[in-house]
Amino acid sequence: MNPNISRRSLLRAGAGTLAAGLLAACTVTKSGTTTTVTLNVAEVVDYGNAVLSFANTAIGLSFVSAAMGATNVALADTVIAGLKSGLTAFQTAAGSSTSVSYSTASVKAAFDSILADVEKVDTLIIATITGTAANLSSSVASEAKTAAGAAETLIDLLKAMVDMSGPRLRAAVANPNAAIGQIAIFAASQG
Repeated sequence: MNPNISRRSLLRAGAGTLAAGLLAACTVTKSGTTTTVTLNVAEVVDYGNAVLSFANTAIGLSFVSAAMGATNVALADTVIAGLKSGLTAFQTAAGSSTSVSYSTASVKAAFDSILADVEKVDTLIIATITGTAANLSSSVASEAKTAAGAAETLIDLLKAMVDMSGPRLRAAVANPNAAIGQIAIFAASQG
């Protein structure tokens, strides 16, 4: 081992190892022209439920709902209901399996529905909090901004499960358990 390893090389290797470890439960295999992505059911459900909890809590905050406006709050309510249905459909499609193939029609449809809804949570709620909370100094705004960052991390991890390249993989280098914990604290303190 070279004792003169640069800090940059060490950080790059550590980030790569962390990303591989985080996504190890989500595997990609190729057979000819067929690529199969295997999803960890518990991770999908945990991340989805945390984003769902965040969204439900966040739209209940007066500064968030006021900044969103009635039309976007109604749209967010629809997205939240869709996310809840998508998670139920995903769990039903997975059955008692600990991992499922993304290429299975019912799993793909349910997972794609989850992805579509979490992306809408990102554009409707997280963007509102990030834009609004920057101008507010209350502890609630600060907690909401932290929880929004945690939700964004989980959304990136969900997206990275089926897009294991480029920016999403780099964005997935995060601690999902810490993100889930931050959202749980936010939901508990505001609920």
